[in-house]
Amino acid sequence: MADAHYPPEFVAGLEMQWGAGYLSPGGPEEVTEILRNVDVADKTVLDIGCGIAGPAITIASELAPSKVIGIDIESFLIEKGTENVAAAKLSDLINLQLVSVGPLPFADESFDIVFSKDSLIHVEDKSELYKEVLRVLKPGGVFAASDWLRGENADELDGYNEWRSLAVLDYTMETDRETRAEMTRAGFKDVDTRERQAWYVESVSQEVAMMRNPDWRSLFVEAFGEDGYQRKLAVRSANGRAAECGGLIPTHLFGTK
Repeated sequence: MADAHYPPEFVAGLEMQWGAGYLSPGGPEEVTEILRNVDVADKTVLDIGCGIAGPAITIASELAPSKVIGIDIESFLIEKGTENVAAAKLSDLINLQLVSVGPLPFADESFDIVFSKDSLIHVEDKSELYKEVLRVLKPGGVFAASDWLRGENADELDGYNEWRSLAVLDYTMETDRETRAEMTRAGFKDVDTRERQAWYVESVSQEVAMMRNPDWRSLFVEAFGEDGYQRKLAVRSANGRAAECGGLIPTHLFGTK
């Protein structure tokens, strides 16, 4: 995940799909869904893989934390995210930081909540990440995230393999069983997962319908060309089939320290 996985043009296309500030589906509603059982008020929050700050802005504006620190490894995302934070007039609550791959650059027991929305799929060594998350959480702190998991027999499913053949980014995906086991080994208590497959299948269906709308299509083609539109439509359609067949399973993850 070093440089330019999310260059400006790619980010602009994702925002056209998922809304300003968002690089994955669901928008503010999915952020608050991840955190619906977590008391965020007056808490310090770390957002891992903050992207261009859409989730951090939602947390800061709707859930009343004392501070949100967002981290990402791509300079463009941090620059654009910082602009978005300033435009939302939330610079006093949100601070975005450029980091390197590896241990989290924070002291032990620094945060009440560690959050992440859909960025963990890019993390190759999830076991080490979970250990780092636990390290920076305060006693009693909560890890609440969403990640893209795969079904136990995903590699045997045509829909899943079709999507992986079209995907443009590098992914490391685990099953629900593997994820629970690694979080438990890392030291989390109350490990739990919440499958979002049914929601996601419907969400992708709505996305594809939006993309086929002539007005939306015209805007996208004007910005990215007909070839860009056809590639995007093919990937999103395959994404839906991967979820429908049970190969791709978006999931919320939870654990406490």
